[in-house]
Amino acid sequence: MGSRALSGAPAGARAERLPITDVAVGRVGRALGGLPLWRLMERTLLRDPWSWSLLPVMAAVGVGFAGRTPEVALVSIFGVAQLVVPPLVLALSVPALAARGVWALWGPAVARPGAAFVAAALGAASGLAWPATLATLIAAAIAGVTPMHALALGAAVALTTLLWSLVGALLAALTLHPARALAGGLALWALGAIVYEPALVAFAVFASDRPFEPVLALALLANPAELGRVALVRALDVPVFAGPTGVLVAHWLGAAPLAVATAATLTWSALLALAAGLVFGRRER
Repeated sequence: MGSRALSGAPAGARAERLPITDVAVGRVGRALGGLPLWRLMERTLLRDPWSWSLLPVMAAVGVGFAGRTPEVALVSIFGVAQLVVPPLVLALSVPALAARGVWALWGPAVARPGAAFVAAALGAASGLAWPATLATLIAAAIAGVTPMHALALGAAVALTTLLWSLVGALLAALTLHPARALAGGLALWALGAIVYEPALVAFAVFASDRPFEPVLALALLANPAELGRVALVRALDVPVFAGPTGVLVAHWLGAAPLAVATAATLTWSALLALAAGLVFGRRER
């Protein structure tokens, strides 16, 4: 970028310089990669009132479960968070990440567009994780959840926010069309929240007397959100909330489901970030 002459200037004409703000953006973008975009996206979403809409919702959930046992309250709060956090994350992050106008402005200012796109997606995840985690901690405090369990709950919600921000980022990179990317993200969320468990149980019944155990174990790891819920239930020893997926997790993933669920979420997040960066870096904008 810098002080290049505008294309098409006649020979011998004085080079017309870009505005100093554009020069600064270009130099900072090249020097620091996607860091300015991380901060820009994070600040943009932190300033969006909708990012904080979970505060009254989760506070009301906390009031609703006040007086219950802490374990039941924690599992219920996390269940509600899994229902409301992913759609909100997709609705707020995808339009910003999929907007062609944003990348027409920032694309020339960064040396590696794919890395800059991933940085923007991580900035979106950070900007949405703070309000979501705070709202969850407030709900846990109102419901009387112990501090250590509340911190574990907050970390689980932050990981959920990271995962779905990167799902949205990959769809945004594939389409660069906010409506299509958002529709795809919501469809994936609906599949995971509604269809996944019945399909998994049906497959487990079908494979009970067949050598499909590795496939079943991979299917358990394919939905880290549900795996995280079941792992949290088992760690708190509240088996009544585990459901049929809990039986499969106990059988196939051993005695450390929280560690497995965390590792699965981080692995999926890394793969989604890598795929989003590669796709965005190779496509025309």
